[in-house]
Amino acid sequence: MGILDDSVTYQAAVTEYTRRGRLECLAEGERHGEQRGRQQGLRQGLHQGLKEGELQGKQQEAQALVLRQLPRRCGQLSKSQELAMRALSLEQLEALAEALLDFDGPEAFDAWLAV
Repeated sequence: MGILDDSVTYQAAVTEYTRRGRLECLAEGERHGEQRGRQQGLRQGLHQGLKEGELQGKQQEAQALVLRQLPRRCGQLSKSQELAMRALSLEQLEALAEALLDFDGPEAFDAWLAV
């Protein structure tokens, strides 16, 4: 093999096939990495979507509950009161659901909103 090792043609062929091999390995690695990345992204997206959907459902249910309870304690809500209530976070809606048990009129609700 000593004579071939010194051959310019042999060295050029080894260099070219080594370069091609590296390029093929890189391309295969990229394809594999992209596939794994897509799979992981889909899993994360699904998980995040489920969490957001669950939170949105809780928010809507809390709003519906408070909208049924408030008129019984405070009378008919004004548009601004209803809009203010709909802008509350889930945690605020939960606090309102407890606080409204002590309300004795619409002024109590307005005072609670002001805090």
